[in-house]
Amino acid sequence: MALGAAAMPAGATAQASPAGPPTTTHHVQPTYTRGNITRCPSGTTTFINTSNLDPGNVGKSYVNGPTSFTTTVDATGKYLSFTTNSPNFTVYVKGTAAYDTYSYTGTTAHPNHPSDTGLHSPLAASGKPATISHYLVCGQPASSVPQGSCEASGSLSAYVHGTDVTAYVPKGAWSSTATGIDVVNVEGTSITNTQIDTGTDVINSIATNSVTGQSVATANNNHVYVLKGTGLDPSVSPNPLTDSGTGQIGFSGGSATSTGVAMDAVHNKALIGLSIGGTAGFQYLNLATNTFEPPFATRDPGGQISEDPLVDPVRNLLLSPAEDNNYEIVNVANTTSPQFFEHPVTADGELDSAAEDCSTGIILAPAEFSGPSQVFLADVNNPGTAPRAVFTPGTPGSWTAPSQVQTLTGSNLSAGASAASVAQGTHTGVITGEFGGDALTAIALPTTSGTGAVPAIGNWVTCETGGDFQMGLDPHTLIAYQSPNGGHAIALMVNDGATRMAVVDLTRMLDGTTVPATGNVCNAGTLPPTTVNFLPLP
Repeated sequence: MALGAAAMPAGATAQASPAGPPTTTHHVQPTYTRGNITRCPSGTTTFINTSNLDPGNVGKSYVNGPTSFTTTVDATGKYLSFTTNSPNFTVYVKGTAAYDTYSYTGTTAHPNHPSDTGLHSPLAASGKPATISHYLVCGQPASSVPQGSCEASGSLSAYVHGTDVTAYVPKGAWSSTATGIDVVNVEGTSITNTQIDTGTDVINSIATNSVTGQSVATANNNHVYVLKGTGLDPSVSPNPLTDSGTGQIGFSGGSATSTGVAMDAVHNKALIGLSIGGTAGFQYLNLATNTFEPPFATRDPGGQISEDPLVDPVRNLLLSPAEDNNYEIVNVANTTSPQFFEHPVTADGELDSAAEDCSTGIILAPAEFSGPSQVFLADVNNPGTAPRAVFTPGTPGSWTAPSQVQTLTGSNLSAGASAASVAQGTHTGVITGEFGGDALTAIALPTTSGTGAVPAIGNWVTCETGGDFQMGLDPHTLIAYQSPNGGHAIALMVNDGATRMAVVDLTRMLDGTTVPATGNVCNAGTLPPTTVNFLPLP
């Protein structure tokens, strides 16, 4: 049976009318079936079923792993709306002696209807939709987020493909004049280590779409390179492209016109932080067409964006914790019509970068200059009413969520807690400093969310890498990923000058039998050779 095709009960008959009008937002036309439906068809997953509720016309939420589906019903009890990240689902709305069927089909990589409004039951004798008696949502769970998604716009990227991992490392930084991009094997030997020539352009940031194998690199000016393999992507012309950046915006670690790039591998788009005539903002690059969408300015009260913003393609959110200690979240379900939500944070330092575990919706922001390290955490999964996350519309709007600023005893990093990254699929992350030092802090994140509980880092340990390693500049030279060879969480750190890369096994680092620790600091001071190794860069 095709996904979304209802198993009609005996005596039910399909008809062309009176189904009623299409939905309000996406104009999905329902089909009418006389009879009742109380269970989802075989082969589908039951997200929501209110047939056993009285009344059955109430809003409900479904959260299971990365999949979420939230419904609301208006005050009349006749119209239903939803938000979701499921790529393929069907909504059945029952009223009187019949039900309407709304089919939403897409693919896992491109969910086509993240929201809709105005779903209703069939028309009553009055010619208007009857009051909803109950409804069902039956569908396909969202898959895990592709590697490369949910990573902030730091310096380097990790391209996970099969059992191989390739790193793209800019030679430059906001405050550097070095040019070129290193491409090196981290796991496997799929390429010959090399350096990509970028002329006089200083590259500051790279992000990779592991689905397509394309990488996007931003220069300190407004040039944007599209890479494939160990060179420029020959299908893109001209290459580099030119974004809409003009003027410059500054951070504590330097300034640039285009300041970094984060990848949305689900929707095949790259998010670029940039200066719009001196005003901080963002611009999307559609990698399916190699065209830029219109840029848009931040609504942050201080006019700042994060040093390392991030895109959550599961919830269609842009995360931008800035150094003025405002955590901006932008709803980018429609990337040409963003909706802004602001949230002030009180910490001992300045929020310096974004990170998120996209399977749970736990978001983070380390506080630069804090010592011991402070990290802001919030749970934005399954939003609705307090104590869960609440997004209040406005110009701009605001958001609240179960949150805290957690102090990590024993974590003392160069320039404080500055960079953060999460190895998606492992609930494990990492915090580092910048501009020197070789210490890092591995963190264990919550495995559940969306209930209203305040999230907390359950375990952490701080060690030094040793090997005369000194952490790099801004944007932050850190990324984490899940190894395709064993599933461990791995952190990649690049030194000042981009001549060496430290590869750290975070899973082993948090294992007390491998790395014994006291007071959240490893006993030996430095990591053992089984947990860290160093790779030379071209």
